[in-house]
Amino acid sequence: MASLKEVQKKIILLGDGAVGKTSLIRRFVVDKFDDKYIVTIGSKITAKDLQIAEDDKVFYLKLQIWDILGQKGYKKLHNSTFRGTDGVFMVADITRKDTLRSLETYWIPKVQNLVGPVPFIILANKADLIHRAEFREEELREFTSRYGAPYYLTSAKSGENVKRAFYILGKKLLKLKGSEVPKIPQPKIIHPRLLFEREKGDIVRLIDKIIDDFCKEYGDLEDAMPVLRKQFAFAGLDPNNPTREALIMAIERLAEVEMGFKKRESAEANLNKRLKWVKENL
Repeated sequence: MASLKEVQKKIILLGDGAVGKTSLIRRFVVDKFDDKYIVTIGSKITAKDLQIAEDDKVFYLKLQIWDILGQKGYKKLHNSTFRGTDGVFMVADITRKDTLRSLETYWIPKVQNLVGPVPFIILANKADLIHRAEFREEELREFTSRYGAPYYLTSAKSGENVKRAFYILGKKLLKLKGSEVPKIPQPKIIHPRLLFEREKGDIVRLIDKIIDDFCKEYGDLEDAMPVLRKQFAFAGLDPNNPTREALIMAIERLAEVEMGFKKRESAEANLNKRLKWVKENL
């Protein structure tokens, strides 16, 4: 069996908060499950290698898996982290029908507008809670048929269909048999920009702006994200339910970090600039 050189691809997991994106990645990468909900701040990147055999060839696929904040309204963050995406998992929670609607009204149009047509698979997660499902598989099948995309009922807890879904997306990324890219129809419900304006207030837009500003000062998006996660966690800043007090503490902590790689006057200028944004907007 002939082998081919390694191929590296970036995939992202999208969907509302608490649908299980982080748990799905953990199940796939290390085959473990943790039912404690942890908010993903910014984005988290995990690497995983796949070996895919097709006919007489073996493909070595290196996946960069991006777990992205599932809170609507973080426009700058999503614009940055979506860049360079090769494939997408759209994740809904079978116990919350609104998470399926969000794929159509927000996440799918968002990918369409920022990335264009890329392979994607829809995952209806938490299949182990099927007795609490708020939508039937028939509804899911009808929903996915509008996009020509496959779907899987998955469970990060039991592992059901998790590896299979990643393997199938891997084949799509390598453009192997049966891996046509679905055509995403234009959204008919709410344009994502309008949804963004309606759903979130000034504090979300301000946090989004500060994340973007810090990443630019730090110089590298991937390296900056772990720093942001750590400082936001210390400050008690929850992107899903942010408070003004926690945001100010996070800004102060980021300034301390910047003093480690910038001149003190520059770090203090950034601190004052961001505090001014808070004063002007909140």
